[in-house]
Amino acid sequence: MTKDEIKKALKAKGVRPVDLARKAMVTRSMVSHVMSGSHPSSPVRGLIIETLGKKPSEIWPPKC
Repeated sequence: MTKDEIKKALKAKGVRPVDLARKAMVTRSMVSHVMSGSHPSSPVRGLIIETLGKKPSEIWPPKC
């Protein structure tokens, strides 16, 4: 999924990136980086996976 697709999917669930940032106690910038595929060990990644109910590989496909 692209960053915009992740944002739209979160919005459909009623979750904003700032909500994830507050819950994970990180900056909104960190949430943006995680949605782009950076920082795979961030707790934000787990929150996104949990919120969307998808496998990590469905959200962030492996890069070739």
